[in-house]
Formats: sequence, structure tokens, C-alpha cells
Amino acid sequence: MNKKILTGIVFVLFMVEANAQSLDYNTYIDLIKKQNADYVSEELNMAIGNAEVKAARAVDDPSLSFEYGNNSDWSIAMGQSVSAELSKSISFSKLSGRVKVAKQRLSVTQASFDDYWRNLKADATIDFYNALLAKELVLIDSQAYQYVSALFNSDSLRFARGEISELDMLQSHLEQFQAQQEYKGRQTEYMNALVSLDERCGDPSRGTQSIEGRLEMPTLDCDLQQLLDSAYRNRSDLRAAEESVTLAKQEEKLAIRERIPDVELVLGANYNTRVRNEEAPAPEYVGYSVGLTIPLPVLSVNSGVRKASKLRQQQAQLQSLSIRNSIQGEVIRAYNVYQASLQKVKNYNEVLMTSAQQVLNGKLFAYQRGETSLLEVLTAQHTYNEIQKDYATSVYDCMVALVELERSIGR
Repeated sequence: MNKKILTGIVFVLFMVEANAQSLDYNTYIDLIKKQNADYVSEELNMAIGNAEVKAARAVDDPSLSFEYGNNSDWSIAMGQSVSAELSKSISFSKLSGRVKVAKQRLSVTQASFDDYWRNLKADATIDFYNALLAKELVLIDSQAYQYVSALFNSDSLRFARGEISELDMLQSHLEQFQAQQEYKGRQTEYMNALVSLDERCGDPSRGTQSIEGRLEMPTLDCDLQQLLDSAYRNRSDLRAAEESVTLAKQEEKLAIRERIPDVELVLGANYNTRVRNEEAPAPEYVGYSVGLTIPLPVLSVNSGVRKASKLRQQQAQLQSLSIRNSIQGEVIRAYNVYQASLQKVKNYNEVLMTSAQQVLNGKLFAYQRGETSLLEVLTAQHTYNEIQKDYATSVYDCMVALVELERSIGR
């Protein structure tokens, strides 16, 4: 009887998942990258950074000025003049410094974005595992509900034949009702878990009805020192901190260059008409001029700018050291949790699960022969269900622990 029930449940669940809108892990991650508003918003920072690099290459435009002069030409015939000047500010090493700073900021932005994705992917993966656990618990509660329903139907017939008391029949009915309510509650939890996945995908109304995959025992063959080395190489937040140190150095250099005065070069030409005044006549002529303006850095000298840059550089170095120390603690803690979770899963072996099933079958057989009480059957049923749920939860905890461990090493 139990094999037929189990086969029917598995077949029904398979058909439901085959006909419903399903979601696998790879599709789920791809949808997050394409449709998650937070991810797309963070990704725009890269485009903004590239635009700022392009903007840093811009140079000041030259200036062109015109001037007209009339030296009382109409009254005393002193002539007229027209002049034009072309001026351009010349900076020394400022442009290259600005470009280097913009590029370095882009590197920091890239590292920060990678770190954002590292955490988002880990959180999204845990959400997917939550749905897998909910799916597994639905299956277990469904089996329990079908089991006690079959038990109640059998007890109803046995009561009608006078083989058991009315109290045993009522107890079976109450157990069926309770199992039904638990099963419905699990179904609601599963559907809400699927809604959470759709929300991660950027479309809460997507209508996912099932997910592909099962809870599986995870493995990671690395010792603690290898994990620490990997974390120092791969952690994007550490890379962002190190890039920030370089950025502080580049900003210090730029701050020094920005204090260098700009030189202004001026090229001019002027045309003067003939002066017909009898007392001071002059011929028509064209004059040219070249000018160079050099500001004197007397009042603008300020050591505070450079000092602030030095302090920002020191601050970035301390932050990088702090992150490096925190990484070590994160990896060690995550590794310990993973090892403990792994050992807990290993305690649930095939013999234990089979033994619980055998005890349940034996108690049911003895109850049908009148050799044991209904309470012993229900106790065996609850024990079997709890072992199944504890095992599923332990596998889930181990999978989550591995995700946290991989998060801590930057994978």
C-alpha cells in the first residue's frame, strides 16, 4: 500500500511540475542579471565610470575675442581699428592626472560592482535553496497526509466490522485532519518561496509554479589555508580597498598638479586705418601681438590640500588592512559552520532512514493484526516524518553553509 501511494504522489508531482511554469537555477541567475532592478542599477555605475573617463580627457576650448575702435575718425580723422585675439590656457600634467584618477575610480567601481554581485548571487542562491527545502517538505508532508488518509480509510472499515474501537477511528480522523492542515501550510510556504524567486528575477507576477532540482549533499575538497589564500586572491571587497589605496595616491598627485598655475597664451592681430589728421598723420597698417600670462602662486599656497590627500591615503590603507583581517575571521567561521553541518548530514545514513521506515511498516502490520495500539503506529509515523524533515533541513543547512563559505572566499 505504501509503495503505491508513494508512486502515485511522485507521479502527480512530476506531472504538475512538467505542465507548470518551471524555473531552474541557471535561468534564475540569468533573469536576475537581466531584470533585477537593483542589479541593473548597479551595473549602470560601470557605464557612468566609462563616461567619466571620457569626460576627463576633455580640454578647455580656446577663446576668440574681437574689438573695434574709432579714434574720433569722423571729427579729427584719427582713423579706426579692428583687432582680434585668440587665447588658450595651457595646463601642465593636469589632463593626464585627471585621466589617471578617472580610470582608477573606474577600477574601484568595477571591484565594488563585483562585490555587490558576489553578495547578491549568494543571497539569491540561498533563496533558491529555501524554495528547494520548501519543495522537499511539501513532498514529505504530502506523503504523511496520504499515509494517515489511507490509515483512516482502513480504520473506518475496521470500525464498521467491529475490529477496533470508535476512539481509534476518531483518532485516525484527527490525525488525517492535522496532516492535511500541515500539508496545506507547506504548500503556502512553497508558493511564497517561489514568489520570492520571481521577485528576485524582477517580476513578482511571473507566476513560477515549480523549480527544478533537489536538495543534494554538497562537497568542497579544500583545507582551511587553501581557502584563506583563495579569499585573499578573489575577494572583490579587498580588491576594491586596495584599488582605493591606489586611487588615494593618484588623487594626491593630481592635487599637487592642480596647484600648478595655468599659463595663458594670447595671439592677437589688429588693423588700423590711415590717419588723415594733419597734425599727426599715420599710414594704414596691421599689427601683431603675442602674450603670455603667468599667474604668481603667492596667495594660493595652501598645504592643507596635500595634507588631506595624505590622510585619505592613510585611511584607505587602514580600511584595506581591516578588510583583510575581517576576511580571515569570516572564512574561519564559515569553514567551521560548514564542517559542523557536513558532519550532521553524515549522521543521517541510509540505515537510519531504512530503519525508521521498517519500524513504521512493522507497527502498521502489527496494528492491523490487533497486536499493538494506534498510538504506537502514530508515534512511529511521526518519528519517520521528523527524521525525513530533519535530514532535509540538515542537507539544506549544509548547502547554505557552503554558499556562505564560498561567499567568504569570493567565489
